[in-house]
Amino acid sequence: MTTTKQKLDDLLSAARDMGATDAVVLAPESIVVEDSLAEKCIRPKCINYGLSKSCPPNVGGPDAMRKRLETVNFAIFFKIEVPSAILYSGQGRELFQLLHETAAGIEQKAVALGFANARAYAGNSCKKVFCRDFLECRVIGENGQCRNPDRARQSMSGFGINVTKLYEAAGWPFKGVVHENGSEVIGMSSLCGLVLL
Repeated sequence: MTTTKQKLDDLLSAARDMGATDAVVLAPESIVVEDSLAEKCIRPKCINYGLSKSCPPNVGGPDAMRKRLETVNFAIFFKIEVPSAILYSGQGRELFQLLHETAAGIEQKAVALGFANARAYAGNSCKKVFCRDFLECRVIGENGQCRNPDRARQSMSGFGINVTKLYEAAGWPFKGVVHENGSEVIGMSSLCGLVLL
């Protein structure tokens, strides 16, 4: 019989196999939700606001996340470290695709391991990442089915999840963007995702 610890270790290993630089198990209490962070999607209005099912106003927001966290036993937090210059180049979209696909892959493996209510969260708008060549998100514009249900995941920002606090809980330094002379982007950045179990 596989223990919970073995299942969690399998998920951490799977995260790394899928492209994560690192992954850790966190207690749900380490996930800090702040209304003010979700409000940044609205004021000033994010360019992705209202464009997809993964971003406000089409997500439940901080209250929904707080309610969800009441039912969570564990969380897998993962990061993908990349050179800032690549993240802010033409390859940024592919990196966010990897982020969403890694989050979705961990979620799917978690379900297969018996975590039936696993749910993954990523960053950036799924419309921008997967459906930028389409005029509208099919879910919003046509009340239809998502074009990428096995890959696209909701954004942590719209739920008010404090990513800096997640990095602290994981014991990782937060790697922001470093600018040199105000023009050239250098250093390392990291994208991150969260899977609630």
